[in-house]
Amino acid sequence: MNFLQSLLTLVVACGMGLFYFLMDMSRKSPRRVQVNGREFRMPDMRFHYTPDALYEAMDQLGQENRPRMKRYWMLDFGFILCFLGVMLSIDLNVDGPATRLYILMGIIAIARAVLDTLENILLLRVYRAYPARRDGLARLAARVTSAKFLCLYAWVSLLFYKLFARAFGIGA
Repeated sequence: MNFLQSLLTLVVACGMGLFYFLMDMSRKSPRRVQVNGREFRMPDMRFHYTPDALYEAMDQLGQENRPRMKRYWMLDFGFILCFLGVMLSIDLNVDGPATRLYILMGIIAIARAVLDTLENILLLRVYRAYPARRDGLARLAARVTSAKFLCLYAWVSLLFYKLFARAFGIGA
């Protein structure tokens, strides 16, 4: 890895950490809100949810805490970009750009980022329309969330395959 790649890796890794902190650990995080004695969980952090579950989550946060949800999704755009950079950097460092698996993992990482961005846009549109229900949009957002997670699982699976193949000298 050359100096520029190392610097970019450091920048996106620090950015990912910063956005994660702002989204999940800061005082303004929706996760700081207690619902039924437990920490609130963002609906898009589950593999799948229903429109009813999304609207129930918005109801649970209440009027005064609902802006935290919007803030979370707005910050997530930065996290998505930094996470994509980290994924591409890991892929580059584990295999290098000269393999088909590297290209496949890059395509999956980019697809995950695009789906995550689309998910946030859809969720923000549902948020903006609240308290009016937009069940079709909420259902689409839930499907996009599931597709995003499938891309992430596929990328991680290929990463483990690459690491396993490298450890045992299997051509990948």
